[in-house]
Amino acid sequence: MAVTEAVPPLLDVRGLTKRFEVVRQEGVRRIPETIRAVDGINLRLTKGETLGLVGESGCGKSTAGRTILRLIEPSSGVVLFEGSDLARLSDREMRSMRRHLGIVFQDPMSALNPRMRVRDILAEPLQVHGIVRTRREAQERACALLHLVGLRADMAERYPHEFSGGQRQRIGVARAIATEPRLIILDEPISALDVSVRAQILNLLADLQEQLQPAYLLIAHDLSVVRHACDRVAVMYLGIIVEEGPSDALFAETLHPYTRALLAAAPSVDPGRPVRRTPIEGDVPTAVSIPTGCRFRTRCPIARPICAEEEPELREWRPGRTAACHFAGDPS
Repeated sequence: MAVTEAVPPLLDVRGLTKRFEVVRQEGVRRIPETIRAVDGINLRLTKGETLGLVGESGCGKSTAGRTILRLIEPSSGVVLFEGSDLARLSDREMRSMRRHLGIVFQDPMSALNPRMRVRDILAEPLQVHGIVRTRREAQERACALLHLVGLRADMAERYPHEFSGGQRQRIGVARAIATEPRLIILDEPISALDVSVRAQILNLLADLQEQLQPAYLLIAHDLSVVRHACDRVAVMYLGIIVEEGPSDALFAETLHPYTRALLAAAPSVDPGRPVRRTPIEGDVPTAVSIPTGCRFRTRCPIARPICAEEEPELREWRPGRTAACHFAGDPS
């Protein structure tokens, strides 16, 4: 989907933060600490668009997704969905709003109630939101949802453990689209699946988006996953966005050294042209003790003295391209 500034955003996230207060035990001392999991991010998403949110494990991207949906309460910030600030809705108002919001979790097995038949798993959101009036109508809709995600209607009588991982994820997708939400957050939807079924799930999601026109926020740690699936990509590191731009432009020219490192570490998607992976040196620093200046400087191959002294702001370096780096675009 072509995205222009004239199109009003479906989702407009401004200054979103999520902090967790924890206590660290050091001998007999209990030391309170603050985990800055999400540290003031901005995101915009329009109808029918797919935005990829990528980064290593522990960078805060899954926390950001769940905080946007208020599965985790935000510490501060604004989350405008069709003009309504989700962060400030009452519990009753939020329950009503959830009809328009969906999520697909990483682990399809743990996301499905093992004691419920698939027909009841899919019927539940329809009944909760008053979309169907009778149990029979709910079960008919459940069968139609299974057909929509490429499964047989008679599978509705089975329990989650009777399905393969790929089939369970299709059921998770069916549940997410049951109420025809306008925004769906896909939290690492294929990372727990075999390589052979990952493309099937991505193709299914693309087909459903073409039919139903929801916006997707696709959370992933592998840039190769989002390369062809997303209209735009936002790269997250240690609680903040460090680069954002249209997918084609970002992959043609990376501006931030972290994005460049993620690309170098990603596996090749073309078996005929294998690419040697270059792991990113070092580990993500703890969100309790964030480095001064640039957060990536402790692992950055081009870090210079200014990087330890001044935190770079996320600003536009190319039309429609932003990066938080003092030397954006510098490959040296």
